[in-house]
Amino acid sequence: MTIRISNDVVFRDLSGEGVLLNLATGNYFGLDEVGTKCWHLIGPQGTLEHIVTALSGEYDIDEAQLRRDLTSLLQQLADKGLVLIDHEETPASR
Repeated sequence: MTIRISNDVVFRDLSGEGVLLNLATGNYFGLDEVGTKCWHLIGPQGTLEHIVTALSGEYDIDEAQLRRDLTSLLQQLADKGLVLIDHEETPASR
């Protein structure tokens, strides 16, 4: 799964928590500290695998649970037009 930030989205970090706004739709979304870390990880690599690997090394959480939580968060962001998700497997994510 690859993730790309929508072109119309602006992000602001407010003391470790994030606020996202889609300028085209007016949709906004607040992120807690972990969600903000996830947001920062989308930019450089843009894959679920990269985000899972980075966060599982930082937090004591079951990887399957982390993957479910991230998938849910990313779907919420996609539903608001804040990210675009490609569910097709790419050679780099195998």
